[in-house]
Amino acid sequence: MNKVLLILIFSYFFSLPALTLTNKDLTNKQLLCPKLLWGVEFISSDRVRVIKTDLNKKTSTNEYSYVTDLELSFINIFKSENNIRDRVYSIELNTLRVDVWTMTGGGFTTREMFPKGLCEFVNDGDIYSQIKNLKLVD
Repeated sequence: MNKVLLILIFSYFFSLPALTLTNKDLTNKQLLCPKLLWGVEFISSDRVRVIKTDLNKKTSTNEYSYVTDLELSFINIFKSENNIRDRVYSIELNTLRVDVWTMTGGGFTTREMFPKGLCEFVNDGDIYSQIKNLKLVD
């Protein structure tokens, strides 16, 4: 029983979510949301490429800056470097829930949310091609 508990604890600390919580630099990590045809490529320690598909199945890519807040367990993605008013997306590190931020008449607020379970970190190279292939299947 002690061995099983030790293995569970050891595997938790070396699992992908636990590793992301200990490192602010997510360079070369990729987040894919296959059902939404959406993904994020962390291309440097402060730049990210967001690949999104709209309702008409048109896929676009945009490059943004990002900051990892380990205390709050969020990755915040900004149009311009670390400007809170230019926040576009927030990704909760423990569940990989994605919040989409927009300006409304009442102020700056989330308008959409990709719930936990729809996105996952992947290691399969070019996620743009993966999303393109997923569109062909639908």
